Amino acid sequence: MFKFPVVYLIAVLCTILVNTAQAGQRAFVASNGNDANSCIPLSPCRSFAKAVTVVDPNGEVVVLDSAGYGSVTLTQSISLTAAPGVYAGITVFPGTNGVTIATPGVSVVLRGLTINSQDGDAGILMTAGANGAKLSIENCVISNFSIITSSVNQYGVLIQAAATVRMVNTLIRDNDIGIQLQAGATADISKSKFFGNSTYGIVAYNYINGTTTTAAVSDTIVSQGGGVGIFAIVDSASSAIARAEIVRSVVSNYNEGIRTESQNGSASVSIRKSMVTGSSNYGLGQFGIGATMTSYGNNTLSNNSSNLLGILTTASPL
Repeated sequence: MFKFPVVYLIAVLCTILVNTAQAGQRAFVASNGNDANSCIPLSPCRSFAKAVTVVDPNGEVVVLDSAGYGSVTLTQSISLTAAPGVYAGITVFPGTNGVTIATPGVSVVLRGLTINSQDGDAGILMTAGANGAKLSIENCVISNFSIITSSVNQYGVLIQAAATVRMVNTLIRDNDIGIQLQAGATADISKSKFFGNSTYGIVAYNYINGTTTTAAVSDTIVSQGGGVGIFAIVDSASSAIARAEIVRSVVSNYNEGIRTESQNGSASVSIRKSMVTGSSNYGLGQFGIGATMTSYGNNTLSNNSSNLLGILTTASPL
């Protein structure tokens, strides 16, 4: 007559063990959660900041329903994921960043997040790369990182490390700078939209000798800003390289559509099957002895005040 209680006890223990294991692999946040909870589905946490502390490396934090979940600093490989139709918000306040990644060698996935500034500094800030560090930004919205009274720029995304960045199906809107890559970062940006970023839409910037910063842009729209749509620039460092490689994309309604600039190292832009239109100063600009602008044909320049300032090198499509 003791068999049923023993079997029941074993089942309960197994359930506890399974839930503990799942909690290590995944944590859950919800609008009705509490950070005193264990972050399992039936007892979710309230904030990203709490949930990331209970997840093992390479685990994920899953958003169960629509709400704001707060800024977060990530110190290990992890995914923050919201399902389609779920609003997973991060509001960024003065002097802070939405998502901060400051640990070398981590792999981070941000999927389905909406990051909005209330006078914050950056939507996503990555300051540590090396050792295979990776960042994937998927189906996100990052907006309003622009403070009119500030003497410095705010950023939708700022990468200050030699990391590999992938951005797909993401809207970067109404920031000072949409995304700035520097210090040897490499980015693939595809099927994304950059609207109203007033200083630069996309900038590959380098100042460190012996490193290469690259922005590869495909199937993307960069539009309606005030400064430069896509910019590759080397500042001072004689052996630094900055590259922007553009294919099947549109740059429209900027003062300067696409610009490459270097007096020391090598800054280059290559363009394939793309359109530059509506530039109030010029569509393509090449500045400095270390800068090159190359068109591989099948590009369209239209309705620019001037299509070209500087030297344009043409090459046959490969």
